[in-house]
Amino acid sequence: VPLADAMSEHLEVRTNGTQIPQRRDKKIQQELVKAAGLRSVRQAGGTKLSDVEDFLNSEEMPVVVKPVESAGSDGVKLCHNIEEAKEHFHVLMNAQQKV
Repeated sequence: VPLADAMSEHLEVRTNGTQIPQRRDKKIQQELVKAAGLRSVRQAGGTKLSDVEDFLNSEEMPVVVKPVESAGSDGVKLCHNIEEAKEHFHVLMNAQQKV
């Protein structure tokens, strides 16, 4: 998507543009929703398990673990226990490192 946005700007065709690169970041979207005074999801984010471990330990299961950026439901998983959530977190982080 970022490449398509940059190319469409360069070609001067209708585009979403590159001015707001965070628009696809689900964590930032929810923070903006909350800042606007609307109901938002409880969330945690990070690139290391230690960044989200306290959140996982404090939340009632199941929890949804998903990548920050994805299309539709790609990489999204409903995890029924902490072990499953940790495992899927590692799957997502390993997939990002391969890109």
